[in-house]
Amino acid sequence: LLAIGLRALLLWYSPLAYWGSDSRSFMGFTDGVINKFYFSINEKRRYLYPLLMLPLSLLPGGTLRWVAIFQAALGVLTIFPFVYLIRKSFVAWHLWVVPLSLIFAGLPVFLWYEHELIAECVFFQGFVWAMAGWVAWVSQTNRARACRLWWWFFVPFAVMVLTKPSTKFLWPGVLLALVFVGAWGILRWKQWAALAALFLAGLTVGDDDQSAWLLYTSSFPLTRMDSALHANYKEEIRSLVELKAAGLSFYEEVDDDVHDFLRSPENFPEYPSWHALADDEKALGKLYRELAMEAIASRPLAFLQIALQRLAGSANMSEFNVDRFEDQYFVRRFREAWDKSRNSESMIRIAFGVPKGDPLPPWEDFEKQISPRPDSTAARMINSWAGSYEELGKILEMPEGQRTPLHLLRPTWLGWVIAAGLLMSLFPAYRPALGVWSIAAGGYLVGVYLVGVQHARYFALAWPLIILLMAVPLDGVVRWLTNRRFRPH
Repeated sequence: LLAIGLRALLLWYSPLAYWGSDSRSFMGFTDGVINKFYFSINEKRRYLYPLLMLPLSLLPGGTLRWVAIFQAALGVLTIFPFVYLIRKSFVAWHLWVVPLSLIFAGLPVFLWYEHELIAECVFFQGFVWAMAGWVAWVSQTNRARACRLWWWFFVPFAVMVLTKPSTKFLWPGVLLALVFVGAWGILRWKQWAALAALFLAGLTVGDDDQSAWLLYTSSFPLTRMDSALHANYKEEIRSLVELKAAGLSFYEEVDDDVHDFLRSPENFPEYPSWHALADDEKALGKLYRELAMEAIASRPLAFLQIALQRLAGSANMSEFNVDRFEDQYFVRRFREAWDKSRNSESMIRIAFGVPKGDPLPPWEDFEKQISPRPDSTAARMINSWAGSYEELGKILEMPEGQRTPLHLLRPTWLGWVIAAGLLMSLFPAYRPALGVWSIAAGGYLVGVYLVGVQHARYFALAWPLIILLMAVPLDGVVRWLTNRRFRPH
């Protein structure tokens, strides 16, 4: 009921899904099919989410209206596998099921990405369904039933793999989990063949050139200036490398200019060699990869430090900007893109449901569609709800406006509870259900921040698991007491 109520309030004052900077790349497939009868999905956005946009775009009212409704419904449905996880993971589940599911039902970062045209919603919800499917099959004592229930894990995991390239960082944890539960003695050839096929299909998801750019952005301050590899390119960026290397402990806070430069060297004529290479994506990607690998090989621990600093900087719920829930946020951001003509007219028509033959409406009409009830009480309620998570969801102590190096960060009381839950999840009683996913999610987070900038969105995948880990310490006490007092003969 809470999940339905929050989403209904959001849809009341903001009936259209948010059109962000990444939305147009997910709409490329639909735009090509509808306007040019051209079927192509770019490497960066393969496969399922762009495909999903096509049937939603064929419904009356525009893509943004149906994306908001579909993803809100998915968010409500995901309450059920989350509750199943609580029921199957804890001995005192009846104590935790209401508070934990309430926290999850109103999680602001999930609530927002359900309301944006971006693949994160399907990715995050898929993780919860995959964990629940995993618990369903590993908790069986009958092999045939376990094999049947295994597909409840495989299908949502496949959705993740075929939606986001970053799922690659979950594979090591998933394979380790299969070893932990002795899956070779349970699963049959069909399950192993499906896993192998999914792994191979996952290799086709993602853009290699973008990966190279992100990897070198992360390792940029570690660039070896004393080697002969691409010496002419290095000499041009020497001062920038030395500047970033001097502040390595806070690189995640000052990497914006490096990020922009490596993404679009054509905009930086002060680096002529890089500027000249901007039109050759393959050569530029090769340059990034070679410089990045040399830098990482020379200082692997420093590279890991950069990732952990980014991870820590994204961990607190306060890092997620709850101002997005303001009723004028979408209007303001879309107006900026409108004024600068960032979005193609054909995509805007599809997104807002404007027929081909009709003239594009004036800006005022779009504003009324985006925010039909400005200064709404519903908006203030949602903002108040989301804001309450900022302080309560603090895991690490980070003084406002102060830079804190990694070694000086300290957990809050909630951070200590989660750390204890993480440790206890590795004990035999919790390991098959929660421990294996703690390892998998930990590997995923480190991997993502090795090649991605600091962003609360990349950390969000772990929140459902973290909410579960909050209950592990007390549940462990209950489990110990009941085993001691009521152990059967």
